[in-house]
Amino acid sequence: MSKYSKCKKADRGGRVAFVEKVFLDRRASASALRGVELFNLRLVRDLCAHGIGVDLFAEPSWHETILREIPGAKTLCIVGANGSGSSFLAGLAAAFRVRGLARREGRYDALLLGNVANRLIPAIWLLKSGRDFARATLVAHREPSPRFLRSIRRMPGRVVAVSEPVAADFRDQGLAADVVVDYGIMDADLFHPSSREPDGKVRFCVLGALDNAWKGADTAIAAFRLLPDALRARCELHLMAYRSPPAFPGEPGIVAHPWRGATGIPDFLRTMDVMLVPSRDEHIMRETFSQSVVQGMLTGLPVVYAPIPVLAEKFDCGGGFPAETPEAYAEAMARLAEDPNLRATLGAKGRETALARYVWDTGRFIERHLFSGDAP
Repeated sequence: MSKYSKCKKADRGGRVAFVEKVFLDRRASASALRGVELFNLRLVRDLCAHGIGVDLFAEPSWHETILREIPGAKTLCIVGANGSGSSFLAGLAAAFRVRGLARREGRYDALLLGNVANRLIPAIWLLKSGRDFARATLVAHREPSPRFLRSIRRMPGRVVAVSEPVAADFRDQGLAADVVVDYGIMDADLFHPSSREPDGKVRFCVLGALDNAWKGADTAIAAFRLLPDALRARCELHLMAYRSPPAFPGEPGIVAHPWRGATGIPDFLRTMDVMLVPSRDEHIMRETFSQSVVQGMLTGLPVVYAPIPVLAEKFDCGGGFPAETPEAYAEAMARLAEDPNLRATLGAKGRETALARYVWDTGRFIERHLFSGDAP
């Protein structure tokens, strides 16, 4: 629905206002859904499946996509927040609508902020000044700026960080109370090891929005070119994905893919043998969780990864090799290419870690963080 109507109350009595910067930006109709966008759509889907009433505040260009991705959700209400192309103004519009609906229908059980966003700071100050929700939960996919941190101080609720480095940044800036780490892959059951028979090829992959230089595809390409000729001839490097995939004339072993949509990723990973994650920390742009590495771990792929904290914490029990230079990547790639038993052993260990730590559970999120004030 594109106009507000009162949602069916959840059996548990829960009613949530969902405010997130992604849904307040004007959506380009041809753009693919990725990363946090998909996570938030699936989180709304799951909240509705649990019977939670969700008022999702969204710029009008998002309404069709939301209805397509979350069909038939009886407890979902899409509330228009038009900022005439400005997410700053759309955030303020959302805040005023939260206030109006809370006063008309009764205050919300929870305000769910879907991510850190400086553009939402004025809206957060406005939301905090009223009595429109019982508590607030912030899902922090990235570190906060000092200004954002000031805006959420003394707001009743909890910060749920996607990784320990993100949580540490909140704590280091003085928000030590009620900051927890709890995150994982949605629909994790779609990612499982392949049962295909070996065909003599060893396939390496890099997965992510590779148009972004900080994803490090150039490092993976350089490492692949350093492999001995005879070994490289029986290997492939698959780069998933680019908006406009580059060509590699004379190098048939390097394959650049266009983005095929999230639904194709599980099958793609099951055709691979080793995942490379050469992401760089460029201060402004960096990994704060890396869904792609967990997807690879769940698929049973051994991983060669950059030794940045958010990746290294995922391999403290094994599952891959750290590497900092193209030469180090090439050395690890050659070792894995020559030893299928090592690939299987490391892949199994990584999958065990991912299943234990990095599978999202919306029921757990509701009980521990959304409505409960108790520590997990």
